[in-house]
Amino acid sequence: MNYQFTLNVSGATPETEDFEDKLFEAGCDDALVCFYGSNPYLEFDREADSAYKAITSAIADVQEAGYQVVSIEEAGQVTLSGAAHHSQISKQALNNYARGKRGPGGFPAPCYGLQTGTPLYSWLAITDWLVRNGKAGAALAEVAGAAVQIETTFHDSVA
Repeated sequence: MNYQFTLNVSGATPETEDFEDKLFEAGCDDALVCFYGSNPYLEFDREADSAYKAITSAIADVQEAGYQVVSIEEAGQVTLSGAAHHSQISKQALNNYARGKRGPGGFPAPCYGLQTGTPLYSWLAITDWLVRNGKAGAALAEVAGAAVQIETTFHDSVA
């Protein structure tokens, strides 16, 4: 099975010498290296038996290259725009689901951001809803579930 996910990384900047080469040599040849300003992130397209194995093996490869994984993008919250990007469903369709104007109803409620007017949703809750309602493939929710599990385990171990 092929799984797509994003790891946010620290320990490098766009000026870091041999950053991409070290990642490649450590097994991250299935990742696209990107930067948001000076913050690196890796967009993986990894084959594995499960999403959990795909993500944990990618984390191990990043660490083998000498860098740290700060977070797994799919374990967090998203705006509807972000959810649209990750799910490849239009923002308008997701907005209609969220407002109850279309679809079967029961779209997940926002978790944060209501006071600021930029509601944030649990990506895991959205993927579960999309899969349950036939709007996305099961791998999307599997990646989100594995990402949450891995991040929870990671945070529990360093607390």
